[in-house]
Amino acid sequence: MKEAVTILNEALLTEKATMLSANLNQYVFSVAKTASKQNIKDAVEKTFSVTVLKVNTLIAKPKAKRDRMKRNKLGFSSSVKKAIVTLKAGDSIDLA
Repeated sequence: MKEAVTILNEALLTEKATMLSANLNQYVFSVAKTASKQNIKDAVEKTFSVTVLKVNTLIAKPKAKRDRMKRNKLGFSSSVKKAIVTLKAGDSIDLA
């Protein structure tokens, strides 16, 4: 198994992620692209000492970006793998 530090990159604190954590006890993390759901579950349980019920993953497609300094040269941002982790009722993660 990979180390938890290499699997979990960062917690995402967006408006949607904040709503999920407040209402549904779900937390959103940016994870390594090679991480499986089982690796993510183990890493979250080990790092935050909580019980994970379910892990959903998605890969956000890269967005087109223009470089204004180089005559509108078109490039793309990197794709990002995200994990939405559902915790057992009563468990929580302090991300502040």
